[in-house]
Amino acid sequence: MGMLSFLVRRTITFVPTIVGVMLITYIIAYVIPTDPVRAWVGGEKLLNPEALELVRRKYKFDAPWYEQFTFLFSQLLSGTLEDPVRHRSIVYELTTRFPITAQLAIFGMFFTVLIGIPLGVIAALRKDSPADFFVRFFALFGSSMPSFVLYYLLILVFFVALKATYLAGVPTYSLESARFLSELPQRIPLIGHLLYYIGSVPIFGALMCGEWDTVHEIIKRFYVPGLALGMLGGGFLARIVRNSMLDALSSEYVLFAKARGLPKLRVWGHALKNTMVPVVTVLGVQFGGLLCGAIIAETVFNIPGMGRYIYDSITRLNFPAIISGTFIFAIVYVVINLLVDIVYALIDPRIRY
Repeated sequence: MGMLSFLVRRTITFVPTIVGVMLITYIIAYVIPTDPVRAWVGGEKLLNPEALELVRRKYKFDAPWYEQFTFLFSQLLSGTLEDPVRHRSIVYELTTRFPITAQLAIFGMFFTVLIGIPLGVIAALRKDSPADFFVRFFALFGSSMPSFVLYYLLILVFFVALKATYLAGVPTYSLESARFLSELPQRIPLIGHLLYYIGSVPIFGALMCGEWDTVHEIIKRFYVPGLALGMLGGGFLARIVRNSMLDALSSEYVLFAKARGLPKLRVWGHALKNTMVPVVTVLGVQFGGLLCGAIIAETVFNIPGMGRYIYDSITRLNFPAIISGTFIFAIVYVVINLLVDIVYALIDPRIRY
């Protein structure tokens, strides 16, 4: 009952959190001394003043700010908000780009876990050794290195020098596979919808349909951006794992286990399990950030995901797209944080809500 009441309370707080984030974002954009409508219809080279006034009235930019915000929010919830630059539904733009961003996030998290957890454990078990100093230096490198510098260095190595990847296009499955995935909700009543959404991520859809050549092409395209994100996030994760592991190894239950003569691997396993509680928090926040679109990574590696879409929207003063992206980002973060709290209870039964 405690967990159920906790979930209800957290769900209730979703609405004010999401609306508050969107409102703050809109106010910041609103106070910028510029005319976004003029940028949408041609900027300084505007040839048709009537088009300017038409667009201004359409998006309520001739009304007070609170009416503009209410209009954009209501249009977004109804799914009818149109991108004033691309003249397509913003919901359509975001839903078609989200699977690509999710795919990049999965690659990034794979390398983050692959790099961060083993290095953190090694540093904790070999405290003050050369391996420990290397891990601490790597963590400092991951925290202080400008991300775009690392991205271009990896492009120079893997694309220019080794020619082991490419930077054009996003491989996806065939039309036949897309048709098969779209029919899953009708073929499998309950699980079909879930399988369809999972299959919308290109690498999962290709795996489900057995298109191994497509899987290979996707890995070849995304492993370098994923490695870049993993190096940046893995350094910070390694430091968290190291510190948490050291605290666990110095706890009383570990000392008692050693006194009983338990094997080292078993003792380390108990310590690692208790180390995972703060690690889950870090992984949840990092994954939420990646799902919201690694803006710089998608821009540098030319990945047409949500981060690239929001970056283009910011450069074009596309307020409706920015508000819509903020709405998606807020939902992702609150859901990820809720899932992290649930995993807390599963990992550590001492946690009660």
